[in-house]
Amino acid sequence: MTSYPDAATGLPQPAPVLAPSRPGALLALVGVAVLSALAAIVDGVLYFVGGRDMALDVSARTIAAITGTSADSVKADGGALLQAAADEVQSTLQVRGGLAVFFGVVLLVWGLSALRGAVWVRVLLTLAALANAGVAVRLATDIEGGTAAIRGVAWLVVVTGLVAVVLSWLPAINRYAKARKVR
Repeated sequence: MTSYPDAATGLPQPAPVLAPSRPGALLALVGVAVLSALAAIVDGVLYFVGGRDMALDVSARTIAAITGTSADSVKADGGALLQAAADEVQSTLQVRGGLAVFFGVVLLVWGLSALRGAVWVRVLLTLAALANAGVAVRLATDIEGGTAAIRGVAWLVVVTGLVAVVLSWLPAINRYAKARKVR
């Protein structure tokens, strides 16, 4: 008599393979990757929302440095030069914000896909996290435009992106991926 109802009597049957339990490191990886991605998206949105004001400030300071007047007087006078410079700076800031949003979305996709622990997903997540951290370093060290909030969120993206890279390759996640592959 066997404890397995479908087993033929007298023949040895292998015990069913239990699904491996998801390690906490994998859940931490997904959480950190999603946090990094959402922070990058927020950083990009901050560039879009405050872009015109930042562009006017940067343009006024630059024109004031060239002409020897104060930035406030340049802003008060306005003029075609200030508007042209602000348009140029704003387009640059929009590209930076767009890059942050794009790489944030890419990291979000791969971060959520990492729940199965597959190696190919972790490779793509690593590449996305490094690209995302690279863009965030550029935003965090930007002296032309950017507020303290943008810089702070960008540093958060850098730190969480690097933590996601480290978590991707912890031994517990590798064991889980191998156990899922065998099953």
